[in-house]
Formats: sequence, C-alpha cells, structure tokens
Amino acid sequence: MSGGDNILQVDTRPTKRVVVDSLTRDATVRASVFDLIDNSIDAARDTIFSELEPHEEHLLPASYRSFEISLELSGTKLKIKDNCGGISHDHLKSMVLRFGERSDHELGIGVFGVGLNRALFKLGQTSTLTTDTGLERAELVLDVPTYLMSDNWFLPAQKLPSSGKRGTVIEITDLPAGISKDFADREWVQDLTEEIGRRYGQFISKGLAILVDSSPVPAKIMEIRQNSPFPGEYKIFHADNGVSVHLEYGQLRDHRFSNEIGYDKVRNSQITDDYGWTVICNDRVILMSDRSLKTGWDSGFHTEFYGFAGIARFVSADPANLPWKTTKTDVDLNNEAYLLALVDMRRFASMWRTTVEKRKKGSAKGEKIGELPPAPAAPSPPTPSAKRKAKTRPGKQKPPIIKPDHHQYREVLPPDLNEIHCTDKLLALVHEGRRVDVYRDPYTSLALLRMLFETSGVHFLIRHGKADEIKQFVVGGYLARGLTLTDKEKDNAFPSMDELLAFLDKNQSIWGATKGPLRHSLTKMKTHQKIFNSVLHGPFQMVPQNLALNIRDEITPILRHLIET
Repeated sequence: MSGGDNILQVDTRPTKRVVVDSLTRDATVRASVFDLIDNSIDAARDTIFSELEPHEEHLLPASYRSFEISLELSGTKLKIKDNCGGISHDHLKSMVLRFGERSDHELGIGVFGVGLNRALFKLGQTSTLTTDTGLERAELVLDVPTYLMSDNWFLPAQKLPSSGKRGTVIEITDLPAGISKDFADREWVQDLTEEIGRRYGQFISKGLAILVDSSPVPAKIMEIRQNSPFPGEYKIFHADNGVSVHLEYGQLRDHRFSNEIGYDKVRNSQITDDYGWTVICNDRVILMSDRSLKTGWDSGFHTEFYGFAGIARFVSADPANLPWKTTKTDVDLNNEAYLLALVDMRRFASMWRTTVEKRKKGSAKGEKIGELPPAPAAPSPPTPSAKRKAKTRPGKQKPPIIKPDHHQYREVLPPDLNEIHCTDKLLALVHEGRRVDVYRDPYTSLALLRMLFETSGVHFLIRHGKADEIKQFVVGGYLARGLTLTDKEKDNAFPSMDELLAFLDKNQSIWGATKGPLRHSLTKMKTHQKIFNSVLHGPFQMVPQNLALNIRDEITPILRHLIET
C-alpha cells in the first residue's frame, strides 16, 4: 500500500450556516444598522482621502460636508442610501462581502471584515445592493435562504452602465417579525435616531448629513464646561502600537454644583444620564457616558461623581489597533493603548472626588462660587504707524523681504511631545509649555523651561529607579559644605537645576547622554545656567526674544528625553 493511500483528507471547511450564525448571534439590531452607517462613512473618508495629497492622509478629515446618508425604516424594509463614493467592481468582487476580509480603510471605522455581511444576514432575508463609483456601476441581490442552501460561496453581481453619480443604495426586505415590529415602532425609531446622534455626533458636527425617514439627525456630543471653577485636565500621548490617545475630563457643560451661582436642581436632574466617560475611536463613539468597571469606576459610580464628564479619544491609521470590539459598542480591555489610558482615567476620577469633597466643605460654610471669567485673548502685535510705512511709486513696489525663520513653533514645548509619563505637576507644566509663547513672553518662557527641566529630571530619575542616588548626591553636597540635615530634610532633598545638571553630567550613562544630541543639549543647558538663574533672581537681566528662542531650541532635546523616555 502506498503512502498516499494511508492519508485521509479531513474536511475542516465551515458551513455557511455556522459562519452566518456566529456573525449574527450576538449582534443587536441597532449594532447591525450602525454597521451599515459605518460602511457609508468609510466610503466618504476614502473619497476625501483620494482627493488629498498623500501627506495629508494621516489626519482625521476635518469636514464631511456634501456627504449624506439617508435611512428609511418601516415594517417592510430598511433602505440606506448614500452619496459617499460607491464600490468599485474589483472591491465588490474580492473584498466587500468576503467573510473576515480585513478592510484597508485608512483611519477607518470598519475593520473586521464582518460588518456589512452581518447587517445583511441579520436584518432581512433579501437584500439588494446597487453601487456606482461614477465610472462603474453594479447590482447584487442576496437571497439568504437560497444562499445558505447552496455550496457555492460566490454571488453574481450585474454590471450596469454608470449614472455618473457616486453612491450606494442597500434595500433589505423580508424582515424577521421582531425586526419588522421594531422598524414600524416610531418610539423605537426615535430612540435609534437619538443614539445615532450620539454615536456619530463627531461626524455630524463636521458636516456629515444623516437622515432618518427624511429628518436630519442632530449631533449630541459630550461637552466639557469651559468656564468651570472645577480644574479639569487633559493628557495626550502615543502608545507603542501606534495609537494616539487624548484624554480630557472636567465638569459637564450644563452641570452646576449646589453652591455655584446659577445652580438649578431640575436642570442637573435632567442630565444625570450624561455623566461618565465617553470613549471615541477614529471619531466613532464606542461607549457613551459609561460608569462601569471598564472605564475605571472600580469603587462604583456615586453621587459625588455627578457632573463628571470625561472623553477618551483614540486615533490610529490602522483601525485594527484601536480598543474596540467587532460590534463597536464595547471596548477591548486587553488593548495596549486602552490599558495605558485606563491608568489616567482612574487618576482623573480620583482627582474629581478630591475636588468635590472640598466643594462640599465650602458649601457647608455657605460659600458661593461664580463662573470663571473667559480666558484673555492674546494681545495682537503692534501695527506700524502709517507715517512709517515705506513710500513706493506705482508700478515700482518692492517685493516684501521675508527673513528665514527656522523656528517651526513659537511655544515653549513642541506640539508633538508625548505626555505618556506625565502626571500631576509635570503634566500641568507641560500644558503650560504648550501654551506660553516664547517670542511674546521670553522671561516667563525661560522660567518655565527651568521648572520643566527640574521637574522632568526628578520624574525621570524616579521613573528609572534612581531616586535614592539623586537624593544621596544632593545630601552629600550639603554635608560637603558643612551643613547638617534632619532625616525629614534628607528625605525631601530634591535637586535644584544646578544640582541636577551636576548629577546628570557625572552620571551620563544612566540616561543615555554619553554622545550625540543629548550630550550637546546637556552642554548647552550648562552654558545657559547663568541666564536661567539671572532671569529668576537678577532684577536687571535683559533677554531678547531671539535669545530665548535659541535657548529653547538648544535644550529641547534634553527636555524631550526627560519627559518622554
């Protein structure tokens, strides 16, 4: 008997019914409707990106104006129509309805290759898809019972002459009884419409029109109060898996504390359901006003958290790296970026509780709190007097002289700084560094640069297990000068700028500055040591704006390293 005769070919191919059941079993009707909307939005984004220069593709679109998605719901059918771009023949043939074929949408919200399939099989027995790219048009009919009974995994699609207009229409009929009842229920449809306003509020606010039964859906967006006396906070960082994270928390826009001027108990009671964390992935809302363990409420959500509003935004060019599950109505708690964010989400909730406890004590004493005044506008640079303008003869106007400027930003810190390791005072200083204009405020900028160096240096050493070494270094300096310190003073012996510079210079290997830009930046920091000291303590020290900008540029490498690494 030959070796081939001893081999059994074991069939592991899935059946269609098992694949379809596994896709649709846990998906809600609403999630399936959202899958259809997601599909249209991805088409709109692809259309936008196709009209941009390549270097612009890595940012979420700023506008969806001119794009429209229309839903019609009744007891007999669901129809969704868009003008978002259409599906090419090649994509329809090999990708769009292929089970598990990962999408290739840059910054997309459809990623797992199951959304459109799931919606079609979940919502009805017959679906007709007509799509037109403006150049290619096709029509496909899916009869679910016939498809499931056949061993053929392919569906025929009819090529048709293009109308010249881009868009896709999907009509689903022969609805199951429960879904038919929901779609015919006006109250159910109204609840769906409100949820669409929440889930897609970011897109609607950017100009995307979503209509349900011909009525535009208004955006409902979580908004943090800007004039709140409560000191909210934000944090921006990048995870190793390529996901950008932006966390922000504060007081809900319409909420007022009981001891605030303008407090309205009835208004507060109407927004109770809005408190909590809202999680957004590539502009698509995943969790809305969540107050569960999955957003860090380990001790439960109590009345002391009333008024809390938190927004966690995750952005990735590759949507597979985002912290969402396939239904996009829940988060993946094993996602690297989400686990990092969750640490700060818990910390922000703790900071809210601390502040609210102070508010309660003040309220018990009869203290009243007013709204913060609006932030002052930055002063405009002075305009030259008309008398000083150069006179030129008609037709002989000289071209303006543009001086080269190597500064790409005017603030103390670069805009792309990763805040992943920043907390408490360091985070607050970094945020001030993002706002303070070096050219307009050179003295404030240099003072802030010194504070950033001292604070980030201490945080860096603690983070890398060198806290005891720096304390011993500082204490040794005191003892060498014949000074005595108590145990408490030794424990609180954090370094000044001069001491930190000396320590880093003598221990370059522990922070990677033995050569290259970091070594050069440390040298520059030591060179400017006298200026930093004079800015704070010298009443006659003058600092030109250009000098402040040059100092910032020269010490930015060491600051970035201490803050980010």
